[in-house]
Amino acid sequence: MSGLSLRHMRKTYPGNVEIIKDFNLEIKDKEFIVFVGPSGCGKSTVLRMIAGLEEITGGELYIGDGLVNEVTPKDRDIAMVFQNYALYPHMTVYDNMAFSLKMRGISKSEIEEKVKKAADILDIASLLNRKPKELSGGQRQRVAMGRAIVRNPKVFLMDEPLSNLDAKLRVQMRTEISKLYKKLETTFIYVTHDQTEAMTLGTRIVVIKDGIIQQVDTPREIYNHPVNMFVAGFIGSPQMNFIDARLEYVGEKLTALFGGQKIILQDNMSGLLKHKGYVNKDVILGVRPEHIDFPKGYKGEECIIEFNVDLTEIMGAETYIYLSKNQIRITARIDGIVNAELGDKMELIVDSSKIHIFDKNTQKIIV
Repeated sequence: MSGLSLRHMRKTYPGNVEIIKDFNLEIKDKEFIVFVGPSGCGKSTVLRMIAGLEEITGGELYIGDGLVNEVTPKDRDIAMVFQNYALYPHMTVYDNMAFSLKMRGISKSEIEEKVKKAADILDIASLLNRKPKELSGGQRQRVAMGRAIVRNPKVFLMDEPLSNLDAKLRVQMRTEISKLYKKLETTFIYVTHDQTEAMTLGTRIVVIKDGIIQQVDTPREIYNHPVNMFVAGFIGSPQMNFIDARLEYVGEKLTALFGGQKIILQDNMSGLLKHKGYVNKDVILGVRPEHIDFPKGYKGEECIIEFNVDLTEIMGAETYIYLSKNQIRITARIDGIVNAELGDKMELIVDSSKIHIFDKNTQKIIV
């Protein structure tokens, strides 16, 4: 079994600078876990603590059934792929991949078998006699992964492995990493600040802020049910719109009022908000850009808002429209190409079934 258990782990640097705070996480065998969060949130520090490259200040780390706090990196049966590839420039691809096996005293024939098998998996068999300087960024990253694969470790650790690649190659390599995970059937822990990578690769995502876990769940659950404004704003592109609003009854319907606009809330949401005591209170309304659209024959007025166009970005299959009114700014993500000019008035409809409402003080989700 190659699951991991991180129990109350902490990391404090000299000067009492606490980077990781009471970090608790259970990682199952053969999961693909993604640590995601902004730069400086501590995600790479946790990965390096797992690898043994950073000392654990407090708490316990188990790999399988064994406590490994004091176990050296080479004895933890893990392999790490770094952001900068960390290849030996004077060695061929073959020798880079074979190096750790030679250091363990493995026979020449077994090394050759393992290297060729890994090279076939990664489609780099034709590159084995080249040196790193003769390779593209994507090829170097494959070699770095191959060097990890030959060791057949319990756990793969990947620290922002695609951040040095261009956008097209990142998409391609995401696909390759996903295929690799399915072939190897082992535990992957992957660090990134790119929420697209997190959403497409992870079986579960760990969202981290300031050294503290904010939410752990599947990509779908984190997208649909974020626990707070930080998670809601970090996951999703373009990010969720946040609007200061007040909840009041207009007639018999609980309504979110903001900047001269109104959205009538659905009955199930209204009942919960009333039960929790949020009537006649200020809240934060969360609406994802993809849940704003043109009315398209919609006859009611319950969820129609009117804003002025600031900017349009045509992305090909969809258009991002940036709008404002009465100092409120929102973004809409509309299918197809939309031709709109600066200052145009635009009527839009909000999907009221997809609205999120957050407590203004705690920034935690209400409904």
